[in-house]
Parts: sequence; C-alpha cells; structure tokens
Amino acid sequence: MRTLMTAMVMGMLAGCSLPASVVPGEPNFSKYSAKPPKELAACVLPAWQKEVSKTTQTGISNGYRITAPGMISADETLDIVKNKDGSRVSLYQGPPWAKSGALREAVRDCL
Repeated sequence: MRTLMTAMVMGMLAGCSLPASVVPGEPNFSKYSAKPPKELAACVLPAWQKEVSKTTQTGISNGYRITAPGMISADETLDIVKNKDGSRVSLYQGPPWAKSGALREAVRDCL
C-alpha cells in the first residue's frame, strides 16, 4: 500500500514539470518585430547561450524555436515566426519562481 501511494504522489509531481514546449498554452510574452526571423534568432541564441549553455535552436514552420532547458522545472521556449511585416516572437516560461528575467531581457534587447 505504501509503495502504491508513493508511486501515485511521484506521478502527480512529475505532471507538474512538463516542458513548456510540450504544452505551451498562452505565451508569457508576445511581441512583433520588423526584423526577419533569421536575424532575431541570430541575436537571441548567443545571448541565451551565455545564460544557459545548453540552449538549442531548431527550425520550425516559418521560423525558429530556441529552447533553454530548465534546471528545476519547465524549459523556457521562444518561438520566432515570420509575420507579414517581420516576425512575431512568443516566449513561454515556467512558473513565476522559475522564470529567467535575463532571457526575457535578451529577447527585448533583440527586438
């Protein structure tokens, strides 16, 4: 019985730490830029890698996804997609206590 209860608790806790890229929901931060996606990604990626060395970039439909792995909870993910006049950026971050202000600031600096 004790083993079953432990397994149930661990399963519930694991559900709390799903990466944002799996179920992004609404972005914490969304802005538009006149810069094309390639230029924005080239600016954001090195800034994020400076903060979180294992940050990666992948190509997605009409743009790029930059992901900084979370140390404790969800990853921080930035989607940069082509928009008619440039790019739309959407930043998905974890819970308030796990958000990185430095990563958000890097996005703002690159816009």
